[in-house]
Amino acid sequence: MLLCGGGLAFWGNLSMASETSAFAGMNLSAGFYGAPKASVFATDTVDRFGTNWRALQVPLETGRQYEQSIDPFLSIFVGGSYKDFSVYLDFPLRKDIEAWYEDDLSTNTTVSADNLDINVPTNAYAKWDYGVGFVQAGRFKPDLGPSPNTLAVGGAPYHDALLWEFAPGFLKYDFMLSSLNAFLYGTPETVGGEVDSTTEVWKQANLQIDNQRKRQYTEPYKTLVYHRLGVDFKHGWFYVIEQSVIGGKQVEFRTMNPFMFWHNNYATGYTKSNVTLELGLRPNRLANFYYQMAIDEVKSPVGETGKDSNRGITSHMVGYNQKLKTKSYGDFDFRLDAVLTDPAAGNERLPLLKYTSRRMYRSNYRDQSDADFADMFFVDYPLGYRRGPDAKDLWFTVNWKYHRHALALELAWLRQGDKELSVDYDVALASEETLSGVVERQYVADLTYAIALWKGFSAKIGGGIRRYKNLDHVLGENGTDLWGIAGVSWDFTYKKVF
Repeated sequence: MLLCGGGLAFWGNLSMASETSAFAGMNLSAGFYGAPKASVFATDTVDRFGTNWRALQVPLETGRQYEQSIDPFLSIFVGGSYKDFSVYLDFPLRKDIEAWYEDDLSTNTTVSADNLDINVPTNAYAKWDYGVGFVQAGRFKPDLGPSPNTLAVGGAPYHDALLWEFAPGFLKYDFMLSSLNAFLYGTPETVGGEVDSTTEVWKQANLQIDNQRKRQYTEPYKTLVYHRLGVDFKHGWFYVIEQSVIGGKQVEFRTMNPFMFWHNNYATGYTKSNVTLELGLRPNRLANFYYQMAIDEVKSPVGETGKDSNRGITSHMVGYNQKLKTKSYGDFDFRLDAVLTDPAAGNERLPLLKYTSRRMYRSNYRDQSDADFADMFFVDYPLGYRRGPDAKDLWFTVNWKYHRHALALELAWLRQGDKELSVDYDVALASEETLSGVVERQYVADLTYAIALWKGFSAKIGGGIRRYKNLDHVLGENGTDLWGIAGVSWDFTYKKVF
């Protein structure tokens, strides 16, 4: 991620050793939080609900920076635990996504109701720890990868999900069921009205994938099923990961049962699966080498579709993470990742089978009397690599912490072709080489320094630079961005132990 004000916290885990405990608190933050943004706020009108009532598509990069960079100006949180069971709810007040984009200073504070993000909560869940794992249910961001650049479940800011982890000894098993947003673009303005053939509504009802055999799946459901099975020893690990998107049909017992669902449920026409192989080496407890290869599903038995069978669709991520702990100079965390994703990775002919988590942002920012009024903004976050398909990226990060001080540096060389997940599947599939079409190039450097001050007060300052070429895949859109961040915050937590 481009740090730009996120990810530096001095307060830790609020869990307690006692049998029963509760806590409540708040965090206040004020400052400006600049970050790289797309050249335009919204790239397309994706739905109309009247003459001037519409929904807009926001570029992925703007959504990513909004979710990762801006601190809420007020966050109220409550939680408690009884033995091994705990509940946590976080209600952040932050600036609306368009209000933040339009603000030249990128401030996070507001006193205006139409500048306030109304999409809360973003983190609220119950969790049961049972010694060799846990069960978690609610809305949360799962940590399921060796790196932020993982090829599985990496892009969405959070999931509405059930997550089960079971890790007795060297065996490791994870299972997650996540409810995704099944909203399709192109709803007719009148009930029963004609549906345009370019819309997602029409495509879901009329297009076919291999072996669908003329069945139609148009129910308003989209679900992610994730599971990971493997072994983790002292000096290495190996996992087999499967992700499946079930779209246009409600999940059944066989698809939501972790002991039955393993690639062979033969859910023809409403399931798209891929497999990721993950290998890790651990020379010592502070160093990790890791590699992932994601293989998109071979959708038909060999020979059944003849020459129309899929070409191979593979993506790769390789990385190294090194931690250093010193008494005199503090703790260091170095990470170097290289990622290559296929132009067709995560894509599919049916919209509800694309590997995306469609996040809807309701908004009060625009006035209903405006000709360009919109009350909904959409961002399609990838369910794989956080920057999506057709990418060839290199990331280097350094995090340092010493007593009250913390520093985060990120350098990135990012290249991406124009076969994003919104592109027609058959067009993406025709591009066999990564970096297809108009290639966007970015060189990014970002540095943030934070310090814990006194009794919950902290401050941060930093900035970054980005040089880009063909930004948003627009030929000749070249230039340089500069941004800065500065903020102060106060964290108050009241704890009660019984």
